[in-house]
Amino acid sequence: MTEDDLVRRAVKLVRENRYLTLATCGGGMPWAAPINYVIGPGSHLHFYSTPTARHSRHIAATRSVAAAIFDSTAVGDDVDGMQFVGECAEVTGPELAAVCEHYFATNFPDPQVREWWYRPPTEFEGDGTWRFYRLEFTEIHLIDVESFEETKVDARVEVPLARFLDALRA
Repeated sequence: MTEDDLVRRAVKLVRENRYLTLATCGGGMPWAAPINYVIGPGSHLHFYSTPTARHSRHIAATRSVAAAIFDSTAVGDDVDGMQFVGECAEVTGPELAAVCEHYFATNFPDPQVREWWYRPPTEFEGDGTWRFYRLEFTEIHLIDVESFEETKVDARVEVPLARFLDALRA
């Protein structure tokens, strides 16, 4: 499998799925949370959560996270997935409004549905109930399908990060 193939697979997984499993750790206690995300602005993933959620408290203490994206409905040869390491932080300041608008427009393209889900940027700062978080990729791995076909051993292959980020922006 070429680097181009790896990049295409990774971008496809991120674009065609809406949820990831986010792994955090704080105080020696690991945690995994299902997270609904959107791509962008840029080549980052954004999601929101309450600052009191366990994963949010972990992120406040340490930005390092890991995650997995996969199609849980796939079977047999259609199974694919990625695992990645990243840096995650709360979105603050002047970029908050743009991230908020992008998130709701992307996640809820139907205006009527979006109206029900929409929360203004002020709900994501100060005394607001939620916070937006930016997840930046730092390392990406895919299932090594060629190795699996030969050995039946489930292994991973690293995806070239810079090429993946460029392709995700496109």
